[in-house]
Amino acid sequence: MKQLEPKFRCTGCNRGILNRSVARCLYCGADLPAEARLAPEVIAQRDAEHARMEEARKRLAQHPPPRPQAQGNSAADVIDGMSTGIDVIDLIGDGVSLFGKLLD
Repeated sequence: MKQLEPKFRCTGCNRGILNRSVARCLYCGADLPAEARLAPEVIAQRDAEHARMEEARKRLAQHPPPRPQAQGNSAADVIDGMSTGIDVIDLIGDGVSLFGKLLD
């Protein structure tokens, strides 16, 4: 299996940088070079996306569990199910998007 080399390394301990949104190395505490850190705008954008995903998770948790019905589903149940499905699809899309950004 091919070993992946980190794009950025700490100048203090020469280990790969684990978190580019902090100013110090998580291993040795040395200051990270400016070119290795994420721009404040990128961090703010990522935090906003995270907050939006948390809100979607909260909305998803508020949906009541499906009730079994002997005579089929009412229109309200179908609408609730579609709303829940849209929230799930949104969370999956956000997860795929964030995973792609992590790979950049």
